[in-house]
Amino acid sequence: MEIVVEYVFLQNLFIDYLIFKTTEGILKIKGNHIVSISMFASVFSLILPIFYLPKFAEFIIKIFLGILLVSLTFKFKSFLSFLKIFLTFLFSTFLYGGVCACFVETFGQLHTLIILAIVAVTYCIFEWLLKYINKRKTIENFCYDVLLENGDKVLNCKGFLDTGNMLVDPLTKKPVCLVGLKLFEELGFEIDFKDLLTKNFDLKKLSLGHYICLDTVGQGNKVLAFEVDKISVKGKEEVKKPMLAVCLKNFSNYEIILNNCFA
Repeated sequence: MEIVVEYVFLQNLFIDYLIFKTTEGILKIKGNHIVSISMFASVFSLILPIFYLPKFAEFIIKIFLGILLVSLTFKFKSFLSFLKIFLTFLFSTFLYGGVCACFVETFGQLHTLIILAIVAVTYCIFEWLLKYINKRKTIENFCYDVLLENGDKVLNCKGFLDTGNMLVDPLTKKPVCLVGLKLFEELGFEIDFKDLLTKNFDLKKLSLGHYICLDTVGQGNKVLAFEVDKISVKGKEEVKKPMLAVCLKNFSNYEIILNNCFA
């Protein structure tokens, strides 16, 4: 019996800890004393069934316990911020509780280690999903509609404003934006990928065609830089005769990396 109690305590401790960590991840806030508060919650969960309280009374007590745990763990400046944290805490609780209940309902009573493994996998999947959503949101926040013009070519594309891109062409002293292979081809330049890779072509095919280093200290890989007629960024300024440089790959969610000068 003692071993069973220890297993239940460790199971509750692990789940409570992940509930707090998930709440942190969703709201991007930092909790205090999560391990010790998780231990307190786990001990309380072991003691509560001893009193054989009605289900409704247990529910009310658990709600008040949740309020206490959130108040001890997270800082908040107003009732609305507390409510936001508390509702997220409840969501995290129902997430792991629901997953465990689903597996127990399907396969019957499971060993503690199996339950811990299920909860751990659920946490990893949810953390990956959060990071993916945050990454997409970050990209979307820095993505702009871009219009490129070069001769008779007028292209609409998606541009990502990279504040870390401070690349400047040493020849013209102009800021440089980076384009992928697909966009480079759509601009109408008849240069094969093999020739780009081996640098075996006539640079005169491009306006101000020359090679520059990909970093700002004049070292590292060299990329092909060239000039086009105009670049217009929605909500930003229009630049005539901008410098572009071609990367030997395509980007995933955008087609051009804008220079820091558009920030």
